[in-house]
Amino acid sequence: MSGTTAIVTASDRGYLPAACCQLKSAWDHLENKDGVRFYLVICDVTPAEVSEAERFFQNRAVDVKVIVPHDVISSIKPISQRWPRAAYLRLYFDHIFGGDVSRLVYFDADTRVCAPLEPLLKADLLGAPVGAVHDFIYYVTGNIRRRRRDLFLADTAPYLQSGVMVFDWNQTLAGGGLARARQFLVDHPDRCQEAPDQDALNVAYEGMWTPLDPRWNLHELYLMFGGSLTPFIEHYTSTKPWSRRRPAAWRNAAEWYRVQLAGTAWADFIPPQSYLDVASARLDFLWFAYAPKVRDALAAHAPRLLEAMGKPRFRSEDEELPWAPRSRKDVEDMAQALILEAAQRCPRLLPPESVLAA
Repeated sequence: MSGTTAIVTASDRGYLPAACCQLKSAWDHLENKDGVRFYLVICDVTPAEVSEAERFFQNRAVDVKVIVPHDVISSIKPISQRWPRAAYLRLYFDHIFGGDVSRLVYFDADTRVCAPLEPLLKADLLGAPVGAVHDFIYYVTGNIRRRRRDLFLADTAPYLQSGVMVFDWNQTLAGGGLARARQFLVDHPDRCQEAPDQDALNVAYEGMWTPLDPRWNLHELYLMFGGSLTPFIEHYTSTKPWSRRRPAAWRNAAEWYRVQLAGTAWADFIPPQSYLDVASARLDFLWFAYAPKVRDALAAHAPRLLEAMGKPRFRSEDEELPWAPRSRKDVEDMAQALILEAAQRCPRLLPPESVLAA
């Protein structure tokens, strides 16, 4: 692979300390940096915050170029108040990075690299413009069928998680996929309320992306419900290590962020947890994991009680299903199947959820 490889993270002020730490984790896990350039693309920040980010990298001898793309920022029109402009930045990378880049590797700000990065940077995309990990929470919860209908995807279409993406950049620029994603948001904002950039990318690259080993983007669902795989990259998709209600599983991550940010203006980014915070985090997880099971038990054995609570006996797949998987086994089976697929040790999984027991 010739040409420059760009490693890129995007953020606004809310995630800026985490984004700086993310790039530090990537830098620390890349032994050979020849031909690799690191970039932080940010919006909705003050000049003082830009200076603090630059100082963070300078003090740690991490060579990162900080980009504030004013023309791009002014053109971003969020489709709802739920997602800030920073969530859309990756859809405009074709306006920021040119043909001098041969491969672009993107990381969400709430990811942390935990293993050597060289294999990801050199991943075989099998001729596709994009490599990504399946967002398999949709498969193990049944929400994938609704998502496919909402986005006009094929009945067997996989669904990628946009938090870690590897682009063949020349193909990406020539193919216009990011422009297609932006246009889908313009044409169908009502269908992209769940994860706008991710939904649009799934439409733009349907049938055109190569699955990567899920360990390159092990997000919160697996980290909380699985356990046997060691992540190459952790992705804190919901509750962050810098949240007061962070789960016990994030204790080591929270300490890592605290160490990285010591001596900066963000030294208090990781708040201390009280006993109440710890208990609340545990209750949050128990409610998330078991409330759907209680509802299913009521539907099977006490449907009248469920109806008295104003809940229908049967869930409709036209509506959002619970995000808790049926079992840890489903999560583990799904992850193991996706590892085999990424290693080309089995045919492409179409649909991916077919590996789960009925």
